[in-house]
Amino acid sequence: MNIQKLIILGILKEGPKHGYQIKKIIQNKLGLFSSFDNKSIYYPLKVMEKKGFIQKETDYLKGHITRHVYSITPAGNKEFSKEAKEALLSQKRPFIEIDIPLYFLPYLDKREVLARLKVRKRFLEKVKQWLLDKIKDKDNLFVHQRQLLKHHLNLLAAEDSFLDDILKSIKATDTVKTFMKGRE
Repeated sequence: MNIQKLIILGILKEGPKHGYQIKKIIQNKLGLFSSFDNKSIYYPLKVMEKKGFIQKETDYLKGHITRHVYSITPAGNKEFSKEAKEALLSQKRPFIEIDIPLYFLPYLDKREVLARLKVRKRFLEKVKQWLLDKIKDKDNLFVHQRQLLKHHLNLLAAEDSFLDDILKSIKATDTVKTFMKGRE
């Protein structure tokens, strides 16, 4: 499964777009649901064009290229469907970057860990408020998109609860290394 391909083809199913429009949609709309990083949108567009999933038309203004507009092909529609079905059955476990440093907690400074986890909690609160504001915007969201936002709120609540638990545990110990001794 290629999430980048799925996202780009899905955007083009809505209608032809130029590269910058695709990049902005990914940042402003799909960024809500995916951590997909699209530093260069033009390379994947070039690859998909080569494979026949999209086609490119060039807009000219007074003899100069103004932009390339991409649209999905019948092969791209098939590929989109294939990728979407694969993604729906994906059994990949979601990983959260915070888990890695927490795994190595005994090797970190307790004060720094506490400070950063508190900053993370404040960030999560801002994200929660942002998601709640987005859910209220019924004119710009379909029902399924509001459901996705609610799903993310539930994930956020689980992480917030986890952070509360780990903060309490760390605060209750003299050092992070003491916190880890409970496993022996």
